[in-house]
Amino acid sequence: MAVDDGAAQVGPRLAEELDIPHIATITKLEIENGTVKVEKDIEGDTEIIETTLPVLLTAQQGLNEPRYPTLPGIMKAKKKPIERLTIEELGLNLDAIQSKTEVIDQYPPQKKTEGKILKGEIPDQVQELVKYLRSEAKVV
Repeated sequence: MAVDDGAAQVGPRLAEELDIPHIATITKLEIENGTVKVEKDIEGDTEIIETTLPVLLTAQQGLNEPRYPTLPGIMKAKKKPIERLTIEELGLNLDAIQSKTEVIDQYPPQKKTEGKILKGEIPDQVQELVKYLRSEAKVV
């Protein structure tokens, strides 16, 4: 996921260029005899997907424990040279790598209405809930 716009395009676009399948935001990975089994969180549940190699995977937080850099490692990294390459040096076309998404509008989410707590016996709560769903929420 990109930290600038959250578009999550790198994995799928790279998989498309490589002409291989892609599975996004995995939280568990097992590879055995050329078979890949992954788990990913989807709306409060877990989806299990199996495929064969090659496959491009993007990871979600929770896949592994991060390795934190040591102070000597940080100091060594500061001294490493950073090589910068131009698009031409990489042999890329700027138009081909531009974002494929466009932000049309942005707005804050609607304010949520206050929840209701139903009191009394269960049959009374059911009647009150049905009445609310019909008259106020208009979903029944």
